[in-house]
Amino acid sequence: MEYLAASPDHIRTLSAPTERFLCALKDNTFDIKFGAFRIRDMISGYTLIDVREGDLDTAITEEMDPSTRLLKYHFGSQFLNLTTIGLQVEFKIGDLPVPNLMMIERHYFRGKCIKSYEFKFGFCMPNTTNTLEMIYDLPQLSQEEKAAMIAAPWETKSDTFFFVENKLIIHNRAEYNYADL
Repeated sequence: MEYLAASPDHIRTLSAPTERFLCALKDNTFDIKFGAFRIRDMISGYTLIDVREGDLDTAITEEMDPSTRLLKYHFGSQFLNLTTIGLQVEFKIGDLPVPNLMMIERHYFRGKCIKSYEFKFGFCMPNTTNTLEMIYDLPQLSQEEKAAMIAAPWETKSDTFFFVENKLIIHNRAEYNYADL
């Protein structure tokens, strides 16, 4: 598969989720590996998701079906009433120092960008394990928008892009379900 070079400026202009990955797994030349992560409501402190490194299947290869690289989250309708969440991630750095690590994450519903986030991690030392919590103010949605998202499981999507020195090295995609169980 051929990948196009995507810059942060290009990513900021996307008005719909990507239909395919914009970089290969091998583009992660800094050998950044994400392990544990936790999502919590910053107001109540309630933990929504807590995944430990041993719970993750990390044996993903380029040859696998791209759907294996697509994350799926089922949060339920109450998630849409939250105002601020914290995403804590643990990640390991390989043998090379990582200058200017930056993440851009864009969320979409039915082809419309509903929220865009940018986080700068800065410099990461080689051969380290790092923990960072990013705080997200969730988009203020109307009752009609919330109802539409609840009625359309998996139509809310996101793309998460990681850049080093403005070069795309990691691209993750996700889909969300806000219907109640």
